[in-house]
Amino acid sequence: MANTATPRTTGLVWPVVLGLAGLALLTVVAALLWSGARPVADVPGIPNAGSLTEWLAPIARVVFQLLAACCIGLLVASAALIPSSRDVLSVAAARAARLASWCALAWAVAALFVLVLTLSETLALSLPETLNINVLMTYVTEVPQGASWLTSAALAVFVALAAREADRPIGAWAALVLALLTLLPPAITGHSAASGDHDLATSSLVVHIVGVALWVGGLAALWWYAHTDGRYLSMAASRFSSMAVWAFVAVGFSGVINAALRVPEVSDLWSTGYGRLLVVKVLAFVCLGVAGWWHRRASLSQLADGDARGFTRLALGEVTVMVATIAVAVALSQTAPPPSGRLTSPTTAEVLLGFPLPDAPTVGSILLSWRADLLVLSLLAFAAITYGRWVLRLRRRGDKWPVGRTIAWYAGLSVLAIASLSGLASYGRIVFSLHMTQHMVLSMVVPILLVLAAPISLALRAMPAAGRNQPSGPREWLLTALNSGFVRVLTHPVTAFVLFISAPYVVYFSGLFEVAMRQHWAHELMHVHFILVGYLFFESLIGTDPVPYRADFPMRIVTLFASLALHAFFAVALMSSEAIIAPEYYAALDRPWWPDLLTDQTNGSAFAWAFGELPALIALIVLLVQWSGHDDRVARRRDRQSDRDGDAERASYNAMLRRRSKGPGS
Repeated sequence: MANTATPRTTGLVWPVVLGLAGLALLTVVAALLWSGARPVADVPGIPNAGSLTEWLAPIARVVFQLLAACCIGLLVASAALIPSSRDVLSVAAARAARLASWCALAWAVAALFVLVLTLSETLALSLPETLNINVLMTYVTEVPQGASWLTSAALAVFVALAAREADRPIGAWAALVLALLTLLPPAITGHSAASGDHDLATSSLVVHIVGVALWVGGLAALWWYAHTDGRYLSMAASRFSSMAVWAFVAVGFSGVINAALRVPEVSDLWSTGYGRLLVVKVLAFVCLGVAGWWHRRASLSQLADGDARGFTRLALGEVTVMVATIAVAVALSQTAPPPSGRLTSPTTAEVLLGFPLPDAPTVGSILLSWRADLLVLSLLAFAAITYGRWVLRLRRRGDKWPVGRTIAWYAGLSVLAIASLSGLASYGRIVFSLHMTQHMVLSMVVPILLVLAAPISLALRAMPAAGRNQPSGPREWLLTALNSGFVRVLTHPVTAFVLFISAPYVVYFSGLFEVAMRQHWAHELMHVHFILVGYLFFESLIGTDPVPYRADFPMRIVTLFASLALHAFFAVALMSSEAIIAPEYYAALDRPWWPDLLTDQTNGSAFAWAFGELPALIALIVLLVQWSGHDDRVARRRDRQSDRDGDAERASYNAMLRRRSKGPGS
């Protein structure tokens, strides 16, 4: 792709940045006044944090969100949008990483300000009173919300260090992943995590804030690149366009879910301050969608022809609307949603689960009572669409891809959906034996199917390679990751075996299981852990994707049987134990059916022991088939070599035998 020549107008960047910051602050103040959330009326007998906290808290949150978006956007630009070689960041990409480092430091400071102001709001203390070291220490060590803001600040500092030291694309990618994780602690411990349906609310909020940060930050960084370098602006804009479509869909869908959870009646959209702000946010979102459509229809083609003026003007307009929308969203978070009409307080089980305790499980309720999880749905949709697009791309250019692998991929995603969204997932939060069933499916069945689909091989064949003297693209990034030291260690058969075998011991015998069951984010992380360690293990056994090291077939079979023995030992140990796993959690649920926790735990352990044999048998059959096919390929290769050289290897071997038969000196 040709370079895009753009005039450098660096003197325009900082005035625009300051103007957008001023717009954000004015917007959040106006939105709070319009919704009635500010000023807060004094209630006799109820303490108040004061006007200073009242207005500084939302302003600090706006600053926090904008700095997060800028940091993440610059890291997206450094890692993925601005072209670099495989081994070193380009000058422009390195400049973006350094600027992201400064944004991350400011982001950390903003998180600390929000921490102090949130403490002032929560305890109704004046700002001088919140600066008491004992009060602060109590807040950050005993209150999850305080700990989350401190964690976010600490992670932002690490992002700054990682971005500062990034000199290769892999370093920029690592800093970007860390920055996205920095967004999450306040989200998973905020109001969504404490509300009804908090599992759905938390998942949708995570998808929403990650989508917004990538979308807003990426476009802002693209505009910055256009005014500071811009030599490959057309390529960078094309790459961003693909990402922006996904972000737009994720933000829109998650926003609808969040709104549906908080606005019980349609009339609340115009009769309450919360509803009116929500309508403004929706209108802004629609305008941004129209602008994105125009980008794809007109401005990207103009940019490819060397005219960047239309693109940069439209991008600046979009960024302006996005910044104002973030300010409205912060004001929305500070405004009380309409009352739900619920008169009774949630039960302890409902607080822990995020949904009412259901009736006793039956085959019908396990199969038919599905609950949406937006995070899981988003990942499933992305995986399904991406794999399908890659297969179609191969077919359009005349290449073949085995149908069996495609079937395995979609079968794996289907089983993952059943294990994560059906009644098995809901009852898995309540009944240990059903949780163990879910665990076995996620750690053994799903990984086997996904491994057989060979997604990495498909990606390497479907993604176009960068031309000679052209900057690296997604295919080169994937190859760099596969050849990195971290992936070499992670995919080594010994590492995969240790991770797979140790996973159940670490989760169930360490107390981590109870933490995972009480916190939605930890519960999701536990499932991700099960899938990943299972994938690594079965990839080392039956995978065909290119990994740095793969053991020979006899050693793989020995490894499989060793895993079976250690897995059985875990199941027997758990079955024989008289100690209840996570007793306080299950006691708090107070389920009226199946009250015998020890019997339920024993049944779950027995099922784990028995069920583990079936996936292992499938893996063994696949291994034997692969071994047989490997021997056949070796034999055919030797036959072709013999045809080419007149069976020179056999002739040489026979000559050696004749020399030996004649004895020494012959």
